[in-house]
Amino acid sequence: MCDSFALKDLGPLYYFLGIEVQRCHGGLLLNQRKYAQELLRRAGLLKSSPVTTPMASSKKISATDGIPLSSEESTRYRSIVGRLQYLTMTRPDLSFAVNKVCQYLHTPTCTYWSAVKRILQYVQGTLTHGLLLRSSTASSDLLSAFSDADWAGNSDDRRSTGGYTILYDGNLVSWSARKQATVSHSSTESEYKALANCYRRTYLGPVFACRTRSISESSTYTMV
Repeated sequence: MCDSFALKDLGPLYYFLGIEVQRCHGGLLLNQRKYAQELLRRAGLLKSSPVTTPMASSKKISATDGIPLSSEESTRYRSIVGRLQYLTMTRPDLSFAVNKVCQYLHTPTCTYWSAVKRILQYVQGTLTHGLLLRSSTASSDLLSAFSDADWAGNSDDRRSTGGYTILYDGNLVSWSARKQATVSHSSTESEYKALANCYRRTYLGPVFACRTRSISESSTYTMV
């Protein structure tokens, strides 16, 4: 390529678009520590007390909870949540919680802002967490996929949130947590939809799977 283009060797990759690259444990550790610290500074939570989970499991937030934020506070809410979405590039443990607070961008309230602050407090205590990509020690092409769903987890429209993780040779390569498009009548149905979505991502790939979104989630899929 150097014969065709003007290129300069900058040496080993250490930092790119807010993602830090560390060589350790026989592989690469990708994290966004500096990005996360800047996010905490913007939110005024750089010295906040850390918590052990990004979201409380005992309480579900609703569209009717709390006092609506002002126009200026709503803009700040959307800005912080948007930055949290980028943080999930190397933090799959944040995907479910961030997806939840993203569902209330149109009319955020003080309750949702409290949920966002809890996520940030969790980030404060896990700044060094990231995505570890190990080099292959053997000729293995094992592809593993896992899916799950919380049935009727949204108290407003009774829709479920489905999620999946895909691993190649033990390395996490794809993940998602997203509210399902239709209401499930049972926990089995919500799990089945999550499994079908995971199947499309695993065997069709993310690009082709996105092109098949016209297929209804209520359609019947045959797993072979």
